[in-house]
Amino acid sequence: MKKFCLLALAVASCIGATAQESLVKEAERAMKNNEKTSKIIEILTPAFTNPETAGQVNTWYIPGKAAYAEYDHMLGLLQFNKLPEGGQKTMGELLLQGYDYFSKALPLDSVPDAKGKIKPKKSKDIYNTIAGHYNDYINFGGELYNMGDFKAACDTWEIYLDLPSNPEMAKILKSNGTMPADSTLALVAYNQALAAWNAEDLNKSLSSFLRAKDLGYNNKKLYDYSISVAKMINANDTVLAIAQEAIPLYGQEEPAYMSEVVNYYLQAKDYDKAFGIINDAIAQNPNNAQYYIVQGVLYENTDDKAKAKDSYENAVRLDAKNAQAAYYYGRMLGAEAYDLLDKAPNNQAEYDAYFAEKVTPVLKEAAQVLEGAYTLDADNSDILRLLESVYYQLNDENMLNDVRKRMTL
Repeated sequence: MKKFCLLALAVASCIGATAQESLVKEAERAMKNNEKTSKIIEILTPAFTNPETAGQVNTWYIPGKAAYAEYDHMLGLLQFNKLPEGGQKTMGELLLQGYDYFSKALPLDSVPDAKGKIKPKKSKDIYNTIAGHYNDYINFGGELYNMGDFKAACDTWEIYLDLPSNPEMAKILKSNGTMPADSTLALVAYNQALAAWNAEDLNKSLSSFLRAKDLGYNNKKLYDYSISVAKMINANDTVLAIAQEAIPLYGQEEPAYMSEVVNYYLQAKDYDKAFGIINDAIAQNPNNAQYYIVQGVLYENTDDKAKAKDSYENAVRLDAKNAQAAYYYGRMLGAEAYDLLDKAPNNQAEYDAYFAEKVTPVLKEAAQVLEGAYTLDADNSDILRLLESVYYQLNDENMLNDVRKRMTL
């Protein structure tokens, strides 16, 4: 009885394997009859996981071949404006499916036979088919991006970027003249980064920006965008590295890169390093107002209010239209006035004289500077809060009411 059960099990296993083999043959017939790829995948789905068929090259080669064939058919329809609605999205999916299945088939085509010899039967066709569609991956990546399918666009461009690094594929691309220049790959990597960003895959977006940069793409937007993405995922070391690389290229027109570098050391509380960097920058470019703002922030963080005020005043002097400089300088003037108030005498007569002589001039200057800052940046509600306090201290009822009115707008 035990032997019978073992025999029955072996027979059942054999039947199961034969059934899966028949599915592969059925799928092959369907492929030759130009059935849709979705139908072929449906036929093959049980074979994908069956141990007897999952390791066979045909199991994966057939749906890959079908996907590229269906894509070619739809491309013909597109050229004659006969593509059905949603067809371009389907074409993009077919390109991804074809590559995915062929990628699974390739290693199985290089498995040694019983005699230890490797006799690939499908590899040449696989490589040639993919290479023949190489430029489709860059083109349809753009189509998918424009359709808002950012994940698919990102995946499609990934294939375009990776294929030249495959030795066999590179040989074919060079021979047929489709091997792209690094500048082309760099631009594709940059667009891929934007697609990944739109797909909210920030880690992929950052790696693609860096890939584009390594390939030679050094447009200013790359540095701006990659810093933004790196900050969103708290990749602070990467922010530092990108900003440092950007400074020699765009530092003169964009002081924010220097700010990022200084902020890195500020967050690390390495004030000596931070001051060294910004002071060197000021020495090299003493007319850059933004550098003085950064210096002022550093002084504030080290509780040197007087030097912070001087730095902001320098920034305003160099750039009277810099709203940030005006706001910071006005804020420091207000803080100076309140520090003076803390030192005021208690005697009323002495207090009044002290206030008129010491405090009022500083408050009036603060009001003037902050009004200028508000003119430059009316969206900064903090300016109005500071002005409210200043006019209250000055006992200027008209301006106090005016500020409160502006606060309600």
